[in-house]
Amino acid sequence: MLKKPFYFIFLFFSLAFISSCSINNEKEIKSVKELSIKIKLLQSTFHSVNMGDVKLAINTYSINMDKISKYHESDSIDYDFNHTLNLYKGIKKKGKNLHESHKINKQNIELLVSQLEKLKLDLENNAIKTDSIQGFIDFETKNIDKLSDDIGTFVTDCEYILETHAAYAEKVRGYTVAFN
Repeated sequence: MLKKPFYFIFLFFSLAFISSCSINNEKEIKSVKELSIKIKLLQSTFHSVNMGDVKLAINTYSINMDKISKYHESDSIDYDFNHTLNLYKGIKKKGKNLHESHKINKQNIELLVSQLEKLKLDLENNAIKTDSIQGFIDFETKNIDKLSDDIGTFVTDCEYILETHAAYAEKVRGYTVAFN
């Protein structure tokens, strides 16, 4: 039989250890919640792009460029038309692999949301060794930073396509009418 003082000391240290584990994980759980907020903001930014408008701009570009290449002679193009056309051609460059980028970013958002939810559950259930927790959080932080860069590039490319389309599509279409 254990002596009462030893029993109370053992009980005190056991409770202290258990409570310190849960207190330590609260900080990490808060970090995971902050990462979840970041991923939700990235998801919102990603979904703010109207892919229908982007596809319309790219398709209009293709139609206009097909007409221009079919009917124009390179020596008959004036400077203004050439300058406008060069700016308009940016749609082709930015539109390349845009569909694939959209698909990959969407999958990565879903994957990170799922990973963060599972990490939070593991932290709440003390299923991860204390010395490994920060490694998991750092890993997810790096993933979110990379995804943030990828989504930033994607959104910027879509905005460029839409702005260029708005600024030059009708002007270029006007040039194609002259060729018909």
